[in-house]
Amino acid sequence: MRFRRDQEAAQASTRQLVLLFVLVVIGLVVAVNLALMLAWRLTAPWATGYPDWFFTTNTALVLLYVLGGCTVESLRLREGGAHVARLAGGREASRHDPLERRFANVVAEMAIAANTTPPAAWVLPREDAINAFAAGWRADDAVVAVTRGALERLDRAELQGVVAHELSHLVHGDTTLNMRLIGMVWGLRLLFDLGRGLTAPDGRGRRHVGVLFGVALMAVGALGWLAGRLLQAAVSRQREFLADASAVKYTRQVAGLGSALRKIAEQQRRHADELAARTGALAHLFLVSSSFGGWWATHPPLAERIRRLYGRAMPNLPADVLPPPMDDAPELPVVALAPTTARRADAAAPEAAHHDALQRPGLAPPEVQRRARESEALQRIALWHGAGELRAALLALLRPPGADDTAAWQTLPPARAAAMRADLDALAPTTRLVTFDALARRAASWAAAPRRALLADAKTFATTPTVALRWLLLRQRLRGAALGFAAPGPRNALAARGDDLTLATAVLADALGADSGTASRWARRARHALGILDRPTPPLRPPRAWRALVRLQRVAGLQRPLPVREWVAAWAADPALASSDTAAATLLTAARLLEAPLPPALGARVPDVESQWRSL
Repeated sequence: MRFRRDQEAAQASTRQLVLLFVLVVIGLVVAVNLALMLAWRLTAPWATGYPDWFFTTNTALVLLYVLGGCTVESLRLREGGAHVARLAGGREASRHDPLERRFANVVAEMAIAANTTPPAAWVLPREDAINAFAAGWRADDAVVAVTRGALERLDRAELQGVVAHELSHLVHGDTTLNMRLIGMVWGLRLLFDLGRGLTAPDGRGRRHVGVLFGVALMAVGALGWLAGRLLQAAVSRQREFLADASAVKYTRQVAGLGSALRKIAEQQRRHADELAARTGALAHLFLVSSSFGGWWATHPPLAERIRRLYGRAMPNLPADVLPPPMDDAPELPVVALAPTTARRADAAAPEAAHHDALQRPGLAPPEVQRRARESEALQRIALWHGAGELRAALLALLRPPGADDTAAWQTLPPARAAAMRADLDALAPTTRLVTFDALARRAASWAAAPRRALLADAKTFATTPTVALRWLLLRQRLRGAALGFAAPGPRNALAARGDDLTLATAVLADALGADSGTASRWARRARHALGILDRPTPPLRPPRAWRALVRLQRVAGLQRPLPVREWVAAWAADPALASSDTAAATLLTAARLLEAPLPPALGARVPDVESQWRSL
């Protein structure tokens, strides 16, 4: 599955459909005015012109019902995701049930992959069908709920796919969008109800003169409601495709969500109809729903979703109850297991969590102390938001540990500069790089002029490969644009970028921080794996040589991770090099420049700084 392409297509379709929804509301205003004009002419043919404020009143009436309906529906669900989960018959996951504990662990893991705050984990204990949903207005009231059948019938990878799908709805704002659209559709329906009330007879069975206005409102309201309902269903279907593609992005595999959908297809006839009937108006929130078919369906057909995931039709899988899982206790406390009302209190004590994590077996006492100092420093660094602080920290982090960074701190008071300097000195090389990247993302929100000034100042220090690569990463983050995704072609295939690949490998070898023999051995192993061993290395002329990695960004999206994989494999195969944090930081810089996923050997060495900051 080409998940990036499918994500972009689904988002573009959603924008078009939401625009059509706005046009429906505008068309409804025009249609109501025309219909009431006709009703007025038939009711008072002798009148010349129309009453004062006639069109203004009609327009205000339509907007009052449509926007008022949206507001009323929002107020009805204002209590957030937990309220919706309770309406569906759910409760919070229990620490004492191994299946529910595994589910909460998966929620926390997938939240890290999705770069979002972990939502609360809820369970629908009375539902045997495999299903799930996400709900919530904000990150602090969001929940992900699964049925008991999903816990019992899905393995861990399949559960990850389902949870990643639901997290995508939260990350992309689908839950809020759905609630807004439902409210607007309900408002369109209210116009029809108003017209029906005007046409109803009084207590004596007589109808008053306003019956023509009622008929007009019923006709227009019915058409508006039908159009809005069709568009709302179409938007919902596109967001399901987007969530499927995002689940593949977060889990980096198709089989997890794909196998879950194939099991759901097996039991859909027996269970999905029952679940949709019990949940009523909430059916559109679930992973699968079978309320209507065709244009009215809020979810695409399961067969189409499976075909998009695998690229072909796939047979159903048996949805039998699986053996209970082994103990799935995490190393760190799981935020998703905490009750919704207590999560802020748990997040207020990160020091205890870090202390527990540092007591893992296998860490020597000096390493435990170093990790503790680093953890405390990261907690303080997470609070750096001022422009002066970010600028000084980024200029200091451009340089490797131990380099002269006096010029970076000149704009800050000496005491403040010394304290910040001490915090940065406590970081390991890989942590310094991840912190540099996170702070650069913060600085991306600045205005254009300060960003250009920061880049210009940083460029003056880019005189070595290590610093130059970090400057390129800083420039990429400050620009804030993701790399394009394209299928391989004659110009963007990896084979067509042989010179850049050779040059980039040579630059990375120069930036590994190893002796010449080790660096040469690494480069030879990497070039052999990449099939460029016989290609001569172009002259290492900065800055062109340092920008070879930038030119590799033009490689097709599915091929960009391949060089990173081979560079990391060559690094991990050399024991002397694999123990070097400096070399790991260099390869991490290359991976982030190419926006490629980290191979496991390197990912194990990279701390999740941003996740730790979000827990504060």
